[in-house]
Amino acid sequence: MHLRDMQESTHEFLRKTRLGTLVHAGEPWPNAVPVWYEWTGSEIVMFSRGDRPKNTYLAGDPRASFLVAAETAEPVYWVVIEGTATIDGDAAGLVERLCDKYCDLDTESGRELKADIMAARHEAVRIRISADRVRQFG
Repeated sequence: MHLRDMQESTHEFLRKTRLGTLVHAGEPWPNAVPVWYEWTGSEIVMFSRGDRPKNTYLAGDPRASFLVAAETAEPVYWVVIEGTATIDGDAAGLVERLCDKYCDLDTESGRELKADIMAARHEAVRIRISADRVRQFG
């Protein structure tokens, strides 16, 4: 389906705090990586350290799929966003937003994780996947 045909419930599902799986071309096989993400209403946005192999692969072949699935205790539901990835260097604000969304700041380990990630936020790149096609089940 096209993005304009997505129901509001699908947008709500994507806005929740869930792990997503980025799938992209790799060598010798496609590569799948679990990532934190933000749904803007038309794009999946995530960050990565600048030296990660996925950035090299996406720069050479920007086709990507992004899967978000329901938790095991929820009814079966998943959404796949397929589109073109772009990479830029403006990720510091995104890193902070996603750390606030995903790190459990009520625990010492969550606070330590956020501190570690935030210390390297200026080295991170932002990856955007523009939604060309949407598939869902459930």
